[in-house]
Amino acid sequence: MAEGAKELLKALYEIGSLAENCMLHLQTAFIYNSVSPLNNCYESIEIIKNKEPELTKRLTELARTDQSLKPYISVPVHYLRISENMEKLSELINKKIKEDILFSDKAVMEITFLFERLMDMLKPVSDLILAKNIILSKYVQESESGVVKNANEYATLHEERLIEGLCLPFASAIYINMLDAIKNIAWHAKEIAVKIVSQT
Repeated sequence: MAEGAKELLKALYEIGSLAENCMLHLQTAFIYNSVSPLNNCYESIEIIKNKEPELTKRLTELARTDQSLKPYISVPVHYLRISENMEKLSELINKKIKEDILFSDKAVMEITFLFERLMDMLKPVSDLILAKNIILSKYVQESESGVVKNANEYATLHEERLIEGLCLPFASAIYINMLDAIKNIAWHAKEIAVKIVSQT
């Protein structure tokens, strides 16, 4: 492995840990209806945004002489997209709390379940950076399929609740946008897992 490669992979792993950390704070903010955990999430998002360009540049340069680094080139950008969707979730949760918008118990359970699934995905994605493991990669890929399937089912059930008048339209918009951001996070996490083992 090229000189400096291990430090780069360690830096990528740290970005993965920041994403995990942010997800945990989003979950806490949502469950406890509190905006304060969101500040910690915003800090993690800013660090990821600031580190991405340099990491992408250095990985691209090193990969020219070290083919083993090629699968990692797109990883910082995927983490950037994950952080952007986490920022979207932060803003939606912030709006929900500040405007005192209530979700049904069903909607709260559904979002909480999907947040748990994202937490289950993000840890193995980080681990894959330091230790390529086909089993971990397959776990992440299957988890993404599950998240998307559940989110799509929840969206359909939610439309039915909306039609029946069991859900308010302004709460509905936040809920649907949260589902979209969750699916995007899962997709980018899956892409990292696929790319890393692509040349194993």
